[in-house]
Parts: sequence; C-alpha cells; structure tokens
Amino acid sequence: MNKYELIKNKYGYYEISNKPTADDLAEYYTKKYYQNGQGEYDAAGKYTDEEVLYFHNKIEQKYIASIEVCPDLLKSNKAFLDIGAGEGWALSYFSKKGWQCLGMDFSDYGCANNNPDQITNLLLGDIYSNLLSLCENQRKFDIVLIDNVLEHVIDPLQVLKNIRSLVAENGVLIIEVPNDFSVIQNELFEKKYVADRYWVAYPDHLSYFNKQGLQSLVADAGWKVKKIFSAYPIDFNLFNENTNYIVNRDVGKSCHHSRVAIENILHSVSVEKTIKLYEAMAEMGLGRDIIMIMS
Repeated sequence: MNKYELIKNKYGYYEISNKPTADDLAEYYTKKYYQNGQGEYDAAGKYTDEEVLYFHNKIEQKYIASIEVCPDLLKSNKAFLDIGAGEGWALSYFSKKGWQCLGMDFSDYGCANNNPDQITNLLLGDIYSNLLSLCENQRKFDIVLIDNVLEHVIDPLQVLKNIRSLVAENGVLIIEVPNDFSVIQNELFEKKYVADRYWVAYPDHLSYFNKQGLQSLVADAGWKVKKIFSAYPIDFNLFNENTNYIVNRDVGKSCHHSRVAIENILHSVSVEKTIKLYEAMAEMGLGRDIIMIMS
C-alpha cells in the first residue's frame, strides 16, 4: 500500500487522497482481515455470553429505531441485506425473526467461526460487483445495513447511490460509521492524552466521517435522513491514565467489557430511552460511532 495523505473533502470529512486500488483492497480483506485477528473483537469466535447479548442488543436498537421511522417494517415477509456481514450477527438476528436474509462479504471466516448457520445466506466475493449484480437483478430489501463498512470503500458516494435501487418502498438504509476527528478525539490529542491521531487506520479506513459530513454525503446520494444516534463513547476512557487503552493496550479488553456491561444494562432498562440517550449524544458530536437511518 502507498503512503497515505489525509484531506478534508467538499462534504466536510477527511479522506485518504491517494486511495489503494480495488484489487489491493480485495486481496487485503479476503486474505488478511479476519484471519489475522482483525475482526470486530475476537476473530477466534470465543465471545462471552455477555458479548453475544451485546451484539444482539445493538442490532435490536437499530431495528427498533427503524420501526420508529417506518412502522411498515413490522409486517411479515420482509427481506434484509447486510453489506459487509462480517461475523454474521445481524444475519442471525433477522433470520430468527423470520426475515429473508442475504449478507455480502469478501470472506466467510468471521461468519463461519461465530454464526455458521448463516453461511448459506452469505454471498462471497467482491462486495462492489455483487452489489451491482443485485441492482441489475432488481432485488429489493426492506432493511439494508452497511455497518462499519462505508469508511472502508473507495467511493462511498457511488455505493450509496447504488444502494438506493435496492431499498424497497417504505424500507430503510441503516449506516454505521466511526465518529472520527470528533470533539473527544481532538481534545485527547490537543491535551496530549494520546501521542498521535490513533483513529487514523490506513488502509482499513479510507474515509473519516463526522455527523455533518456524512449528512452532506448521503444527501448528495439522494437519501433523506430520518434518525441519527451514536454509540457508547468508549474513548472517554482515554482521559483516565488507568484506563487509557491507547497508551496501555493491556487495559483495552477490560474497557471493552465495561462497555458491554453498561450497554447491556441500558438496553435492559429501556431500548427506546437508550436510543433517545444516544440521539442526544449524537447532537453533541459524542459517541464512538454515528448511526443514521434514512429512506
């Protein structure tokens, strides 16, 4: 991979100016990503029951938030598409609801280790060519999820335009991306809690979104944003020298497990109020991820 350079684009978020080729990325994700232990938390698939519940709860929050903006999703015979299905947690969730499910990914490694029953719902190979094939075949889905994928793609605008033809009438697109160059991260760097901009991860991440920049991008692709919320601000830990997982990698797992415990408690109290909490955080620019639901 070539040496990268970051620029702020016309939408107001940062991106890599000299992006790798599609062939480079295909090789990287097919051969290295899950196999090298770079999956979301544990590529070996050895998750605790609490972590599995956490994965379920985060997907359920997206589902409940989607129903809030589109009640038709409660009807039967619905279809779900997961672009970048990864370890298969969302496929498993919607399959258990009786939805027709399809996932796309470069590799089945993560899914095979964590949700092997979803392998039959997985379309392997180049995500972009498979996406175009679905468009050409006029496939329709009631929920399309692109979770922590858009920051990886070479041309996010074109991907968002392509997805438009896949979303059924009264359906939604759900996007989740990291909240980068955020107020928290900038404060951490400026006050020297961290030595560098640790959130820049080339070649994994080619775009570094913020709420306003992502809103501008999706509007250019023809989408209307219905709801915005965020995810747990795990980077709050970096203000404490005892939990700064960037300075001391050994505390990273404990920070993750505390997040899991807190998230599961919030969810158990009220899913709807948890969504409202994260809506307020998103308005403030807080939270590690940005989640948008649009039609």
